[in-house]
Amino acid sequence: MAALLAGLGTAGAAGLLGTSQSVSTSAFCQQYKCTLLGNGGREWLYDLKVPGSQLLLVQRESSEPGSRVTEVSLLSDNDEVNAELDRKTFGDVQKMALGFVSNTGRLESCYALDGATYRVMADAPNERTRRIYCDWDEAYTRFVIEADRNFLARTAPASVPTTGPTKLNNWYFSGCYVAGSASEDLPTGKPARCLLVVTTKGAASQVVRAEFQYEIEYVQNGQYVKKILPEKEYWWPGRVQKALDPRVTQQGRTVKADLSLAIRNVPGRRVISLNTIAKLTFANGAVKTAYEPLTVR
Repeated sequence: MAALLAGLGTAGAAGLLGTSQSVSTSAFCQQYKCTLLGNGGREWLYDLKVPGSQLLLVQRESSEPGSRVTEVSLLSDNDEVNAELDRKTFGDVQKMALGFVSNTGRLESCYALDGATYRVMADAPNERTRRIYCDWDEAYTRFVIEADRNFLARTAPASVPTTGPTKLNNWYFSGCYVAGSASEDLPTGKPARCLLVVTTKGAASQVVRAEFQYEIEYVQNGQYVKKILPEKEYWWPGRVQKALDPRVTQQGRTVKADLSLAIRNVPGRRVISLNTIAKLTFANGAVKTAYEPLTVR
């Protein structure tokens, strides 16, 4: 259905390094208008809409978007070097990743590296961070914030319970596809298919019914509005789904809902968020609800 979405969450004061927080909804990405260029394996690459030519590269523990951030890098194009711009942007990257700025010194020595060496800019600025360093190749100079492996091991999430009542463990949007291109956000005026991923804990059970409803947040004529849209969408095994209806699949403890979403352009209205309310009914009788925002740009 045509829906509208997504809350503007921000990385917490402690920063997102070593956490499973979203990058695209961080204050940094709101300021720099991050655009997802693509992801492969554990890495997500974003374009930054600023003067000059800079990219943000985020590495996570696994290919799951909800896994923890292990490395954050600013990539500066060697053909358009601007040390002052890189210094400012990397300071903001540190605020996003660490919650504070550890190194704002001169970066000129990073551009002079030969590709075979790197320069440490800060050692262990906090318990979550192994180091901040820069390196160089023919295309980009990289400014890297690397998580501490001992911290990651010490704070690894506990194993998921496999007994007891069926409950939802976590849920998130893994991204959207707009005209065949990947995006972390929902664009205004363009239809998209967005994937909501839900994992469970406790007793394993199959989803036998899914109900989806949407809540929209927007600003119009200076007034903030938040309301639940009346329409609902449904899925259950054997139901004939139309082209824009939700599609639900399940593999083990992972449930994936492929949702058709679209935000109409309305003059004078700026949509902030479309929040999905997913009500899942399991074969063992458990009924659980996930509430998840998706950023609209």
